[in-house]
This record gives sequence, structure tokens and C-alpha cells, in this order.
Amino acid sequence: MASYADVVWNAAQFKLDEMMNKPEFKAKPSAALSVFMKNTDFLVPASERERMWNQKPSDTTAVTLKTLDKQSISTGSARAHDHTGNINDGSTATASYTTYSATFKYSIKQADRHVFSLGEEIAAQIRSAAIALNSSIETALMSSLNTNRSQSVISTSPQAGTWDNTNYWFGVSQTEKDYYFQHIQAFMFEQYYSGQFDLVNNIGASIKMGQIAQQGQGNATNLGWQIPGLNAVTSTAFTNETGYDFMSYIVPEGTIGILPWIPVQNRTGFGDTFQNGGSYSSMLDPLGSGLTFAVHQYAAGSDTSSAGGEVQDVSVQVELSVDLAPVYAPMSTSNASPVYKVGLLT
Repeated sequence: MASYADVVWNAAQFKLDEMMNKPEFKAKPSAALSVFMKNTDFLVPASERERMWNQKPSDTTAVTLKTLDKQSISTGSARAHDHTGNINDGSTATASYTTYSATFKYSIKQADRHVFSLGEEIAAQIRSAAIALNSSIETALMSSLNTNRSQSVISTSPQAGTWDNTNYWFGVSQTEKDYYFQHIQAFMFEQYYSGQFDLVNNIGASIKMGQIAQQGQGNATNLGWQIPGLNAVTSTAFTNETGYDFMSYIVPEGTIGILPWIPVQNRTGFGDTFQNGGSYSSMLDPLGSGLTFAVHQYAAGSDTSSAGGEVQDVSVQVELSVDLAPVYAPMSTSNASPVYKVGLLT
């Protein structure tokens, strides 16, 4: 079917309202992205954001992260006048950026015979591109959480449950199902973490959390005391591993983040869509993720009569893009990470 063939003025028509259009433009929940973005303020304060952007002047420039290691220090049982120690060390990690892009095309005459205005048609295309970008980013970040989950624990025999030292995830017994969220917090306490935690639940864990959260003092059993301290989101892209009824990723607040980047020409604005080379600009993600997308547009003469336009027309090619580097709090312990994969055993 030709593009826009169904919206050309060839009969009495009317436009659906915004509510009726929402099912068509539904978007995959960006659970992991929301957690990474939320914690970026801990990783890179707003005052440092511009410096961080300027540190990476081009697509190919590497960005390194510096940190100080916890020093391994032996304790003694006596004082000495000639005591000796060792100098500490630090670590360097490279931020691994991935570029995400989405393209579409419109023509300046395509709406002349349509029920929709050109602005409405372009807005729908922008939203479609944003939905596609967010979906790809979410898939990548969920995979990143899994790849970067901790393979290290303080003890391979935690008191709060069972540690799988082959697959590197923590299991809560089925008999403790109603206390799952207490057990995973207790497990994190055994890893010396306390305070607020971010939680990415799959659908099963989200259902259980909702049931527990709604338990009140007036009910026969009050289980809601487990929930404070957990900032939870729900992912539709998180399936159970074999042997688990539901699963979550649990992360100490402020220990992960994401470094977004777009080229300086897009940040400051450059060029003209209808001149050689096109235009460079930027826009906020219309889905509300907080990301800023780079926008590049260029125009060329074209025949768009088969797409609802005209034989003599100008087509504009549009690209939305962003570079993202997920960052995890670096640790000197081999294979250690602040991210743990946890679940309820069947």
C-alpha cells in the first residue's frame, strides 16, 4: 500500500481524537532506562553535565572513568615505632557508548490533499521514531543489567536464601514467597549494602509486590512493611530463568547511571535543512525519558505522487539519534557489581 494513500481527500472524513490514537502509539515501558536515568544525577551532577559532554568532542573519542580503590590493609595487635604500609591504587574504566538512531521521511506537499496537517503527520512520525528508539534502548539496557550482574558475593552461603554460584543469581525459597522482598533486602545487607534500593521487577514480581503493598494494618496479615526502601519499576522484557517463579534486579540507589551524548553541532544548532548538508539540532524525547535526541535533516527534490504528495515535491530525510553509555560503580573485586539478579525459586 502506498504511503498515506488512506488519508488523501477522497471522501468525507474526520480525525480521531488523541485518546483514540493512544492504542496505536502505545510504547514499551522503559523500566531499565528510567532507573539508569534516575541515578545519573548521582553519577554526573547537573553542574558537571556540560563538562562531561565537552569531554567527548566526537563520535569516536573514548571517555574514561577514574576511581579510587578500597585498600587492602592488614590489622595488627600491637603498636610499633617503625610501622610500614603500602600506597593505595586506583582504577580506570572506559565508558562504552552505543549509538541508537531512527529515521523517517516526509515531503513538504504531502499534506496538501490530506485530512491531517503536515505538522500532525510529522509529529506522528517523531513519536513513532521515539517509540522505536526507546524500545531498542530498553532491550539493550535490560541485556546490560544481565551481563553486568554481580558474580561475586560476600559468602556463597547467604543466610537470606540460596546463591547460585554457577549462574550468579540469588533465590528465595518458595515457602518464603510472602516475604520475598524482605529476603532480597536482607541478602543485600549481607553484601554490606543498606539504604534505598532500586528494583526492576518482571511481571510476576510486580504482581506480588502490588499484592503485598496493598496489605494494610486492618487485614489479617500485614506484609506491607517490606516495601519502604524499594523504588520499583516493572519490565515487560524480563523473563524468568528456569526454576524461578518471578525475578528482579536489585541495585543500591546511586550505583548505576548512564552517560548520554550528542554531537556539539546538534547541541548548539548548525546548518539549514534546505541547504547543502542539511541541519543539525536537538529535541527532548517526547516520551519523557529525559534523553535529548540529536536531529539531522536534509532535503532533496522528489516525486511523491505515489505517497500522497505531488510529482514536483521536496522530501526531507530525518534522523533522531543518541549515544548512551551505561555505567556501573567500579569495584576492584573481580566480577563484582552493585547489580544482583534475584528471584523466587519454584
